[in-house]
Amino acid sequence: MFIYSFQESKYKILDFGKFEITVPYNWNKFNEKGLDSYIGGIITDTNDTLKFDLGRYSQDLIKSDYPMVYDSQRLAELTKKELEMLPKTKHLIVDSTTGNINYHEYLQYQFKSDSINCFKAKFITPRNKGFGESGVYIDSLKGSDQMHNKISFNIYGWYLDEKTQKRFFKALKTLKLKENCENN
Repeated sequence: MFIYSFQESKYKILDFGKFEITVPYNWNKFNEKGLDSYIGGIITDTNDTLKFDLGRYSQDLIKSDYPMVYDSQRLAELTKKELEMLPKTKHLIVDSTTGNINYHEYLQYQFKSDSINCFKAKFITPRNKGFGESGVYIDSLKGSDQMHNKISFNIYGWYLDEKTQKRFFKALKTLKLKENCENN
């Protein structure tokens, strides 16, 4: 008697047309309609949303690194989720944001340069696990600022737990930007 055993693959490739990425088998893609860029994303097995933006106006995630120093106005701008998570973070609540404050000590994110496919990439992670966005930004897939035709790419998720963030970054290293690298 011959018994055949089949083990389901733990990963799959999501093809977004302009790029593909290998993700855990229970993550799924979604599409959105963008006005000036190609946008969409991935839904993880924990229902986290990982959004991407490929186009001329894709935002550099590093530009959103604000210190976690809050006066009453900034504290009131936090979401309910952020207020619930805040006690577990390194932050500072002050009466006034003027004065002698070491803002660098309370920056929300840390950055690491690496490469994906054939591009230099900037990875962003919250200094306080799970509080903020995690993702990657690639400044120039093609074109230039001088010619006003630069195409950039970012993909990110908010409030990812440690396990999801680790799986996300592993998936990012498999990213293949089809039209932009000579040897895909």
